[in-house]
Amino acid sequence: MANQETQQGRPRQQRRSKDRPVVPARVPLRLLLRVASVAGGIQFGWALQLSLLTPYVQQLGIPHVWASIIWLCGPLSGLLVQPLVGHLSDRCTSRFGRRRPFILGGALAIIAAVLVIGHSADIGWWFGDTPHHRPWAVGVFVFGFWILDVANNVTQGPCRALLGDLTGISFFPLNFQSLRTKSKP
Repeated sequence: MANQETQQGRPRQQRRSKDRPVVPARVPLRLLLRVASVAGGIQFGWALQLSLLTPYVQQLGIPHVWASIIWLCGPLSGLLVQPLVGHLSDRCTSRFGRRRPFILGGALAIIAAVLVIGHSADIGWWFGDTPHHRPWAVGVFVFGFWILDVANNVTQGPCRALLGDLTGISFFPLNFQSLRTKSKP
């Protein structure tokens, strides 16, 4: 039995059985569906980007060699952006929550990037592109494509983390402390 002097002034701690995991509070299905719809929207964004990039690149007259280099934007931005945004969102103290400001910022950036990509030929015409020489349109397109990749990565990580936060599911369900064996001397 614990000494009563050590327990005075401390809140009562709950004891967990090693056999029974802590069951998270029930989350309304409507809330889970709203957050999951954001994740679904991100996947539609990736599908749109993957399906329309090559035809639009060909329409702008970008050589195939450069098109494959443009495709490197996604993995490189994901390699840097997702861990950084995950770190920042874990430590965010916004009144709207840890994840929601990043999801909103990423969604707004996705909208801006899609508008830039969709109007890259028009923007190129404004800066003096000709039908056979389109450096401005290509530059604006590559910039918009890169922003779209970054924005998708900014939104995707916190959205997945928010689903985990709401359901209480840990990505590492094992208790790694229990894997250590105590050796007796």
